[in-house]
Amino acid sequence: MVALLARLGRTADVGAYSLGLALTAPLFLLLGLQLRSVQATDARTERPFAQYFSLRALGMGLGLALTVGLALLYPQARAVLGWLGVAKALEGLSDVAYGLMQQRERLDWVARSTLLRGLLGLGLLGTAFALSGSVALGAAGVALANLLVLVLYDLPHTRRLAPGRWWTPHIPGALLRIALPLGLVMGLVSLGSTLPRLFVERTLGTGALGLYSALAYLNVAGSVIVVALGTAVTARLSQRYAAGDRRGFVALTLGMTGAAAVVGGGLVLLAMVGGGPLLRLLYGPEYAAQSAPFVWLMVSGALGYLASCAGFAVTAARKFGEQLPLFVVVTGVLALACWTLVPAHGLVGAALASLLAAGVQLLGSWGIVAWALGTPVPDTSPLGTPAPGAPPPTPAPSQGES
Repeated sequence: MVALLARLGRTADVGAYSLGLALTAPLFLLLGLQLRSVQATDARTERPFAQYFSLRALGMGLGLALTVGLALLYPQARAVLGWLGVAKALEGLSDVAYGLMQQRERLDWVARSTLLRGLLGLGLLGTAFALSGSVALGAAGVALANLLVLVLYDLPHTRRLAPGRWWTPHIPGALLRIALPLGLVMGLVSLGSTLPRLFVERTLGTGALGLYSALAYLNVAGSVIVVALGTAVTARLSQRYAAGDRRGFVALTLGMTGAAAVVGGGLVLLAMVGGGPLLRLLYGPEYAAQSAPFVWLMVSGALGYLASCAGFAVTAARKFGEQLPLFVVVTGVLALACWTLVPAHGLVGAALASLLAAGVQLLGSWGIVAWALGTPVPDTSPLGTPAPGAPPPTPAPSQGES
């Protein structure tokens, strides 16, 4: 969508839309608590869908309320922020439905819904912007697309998997305690893409933000592939880890990582060999002059793909809280690097800051994977009773061993 705006509009239009995304994405990811991953990795089906759906609906409602506050802080982007907030809330409801589909291994439904939402959103955004020249109306088109796909596809298909009530006022604190660390992690992950944009906007202006966002958006091409790979294997990774099959867990993780390395390496090579012509073809001559930051952004993206593979493995092992300290460090490194490099080196500085943070994330994520492989699988079944298929309980440790 950023690419379409770059082709149809000015860099300032791209900047306005990117600013809206930069402000709303971390908020809704944080409040979404990454319930999709928590549910998809619930190999023992310990909690009903109603608990996940109700908690997500409450989070999205809170996100909409906080978006109003953001709009007051950024009056120049008030309408864009409002519509993107609605779009993100609707997307969040679809996402929790994807968690159930993923848990039941109906990834074909997830793929169709994602494709429908992407194509319809792109079409409505482009049509609204082309006819009106308004970024806000384009964002409204995205919100409408998300609503249509949610109501006409996601909810009916989810009903086939969960025919009972979806709303419950009784959300156990245990679910919130499990999901909150991962929600904080995802909020920090999203903040990782937001911080360079905010520094660019504050230091260099909205036009420069439009340039940077368009360049960075090409990393999405690789992310789509890597996320699809991770989504496809997450349930199996979780099952193998829960069963104690460390060899199978490692084999799946390394296979996914090898594919991600090929994708990232290919994009880096493309940027180095044909970055300028590619940017001219996609966006126009104004963007073609930015081949240097483009190359560094592709390198940063490649490292990020490898780190994401480790993240899928850690999530499948349900080591949610262990990721939080890592991303606090990553965010701190990124903020310091942006504060130092963006004023001195402009867009190249923002790209280098992202690269540095991606390197820290890569090392830390794989360190957590190595640690997870050496830890026993906890018994997470309710009230300490063995879950179906779980091994018999071992004798309780003596007081000196606890």
